[in-house]
Amino acid sequence: MTKVILCGYRDWANRIFENVNLHSKVFVVDTIRSHEEYIQKVDFFPEDIDLILFIGWSWIIPKETTEKFKCLGIHPSNLPFFRGGSPLQHQIINGVQESKVSLMTLSSTKLDAGEIWLQEDLDLSGKNMTEVFKNITSSSIKMLNLFFDNYVDIVPKEQDTTLGSYFKRRTEVQSKITLEQLQQMNLKEIYDFIRCLTDPYPNAYLEDSKGNKLFFQEVSYVPRGN
Repeated sequence: MTKVILCGYRDWANRIFENVNLHSKVFVVDTIRSHEEYIQKVDFFPEDIDLILFIGWSWIIPKETTEKFKCLGIHPSNLPFFRGGSPLQHQIINGVQESKVSLMTLSSTKLDAGEIWLQEDLDLSGKNMTEVFKNITSSSIKMLNLFFDNYVDIVPKEQDTTLGSYFKRRTEVQSKITLEQLQQMNLKEIYDFIRCLTDPYPNAYLEDSKGNKLFFQEVSYVPRGN
């Protein structure tokens, strides 16, 4: 049995955790659903756990944890490409349709640059982020089932970050669609921009000269011939 501690709080992470709990080769020691809970419990983690799995975790993991335990996380990109913040938005805005979810070793010093254990195909289509998260959930469950089925035999591979790409986390002001952007983007690009910024992210918006803002929470795109 692989002894695991699960750390995550997002709805899609919880759905993945439900599947991990059902795996016949996994014993879930604890499930931590907030940073406050993590702080309270980290000093009492059992010494004999095999790994800590972080999914959708927003906080820096201290080196005291990453150096003491094997810490793994899921990043929704074809690593080493699109490392860093807002990977879904950066991929969709850059026209990426088919990507990967990557299971990687986490480090307190190198962001998204750890060894890769497994990858699984990820479809980035969907008219909103709710649909994209469903795709991430399905792909992550498939990948983790394979991982835990073969845990003792999987050898992680080093990333060649010189061949990849790194992006900073997007800020709320970057959700603004300017007149210049509208003139330069085609309809498919506008559609991708809006759909990757649906809830729970800062929605895409237009702003007039008086500061009034028009936000987009849903969008549809019908290509010619469909």
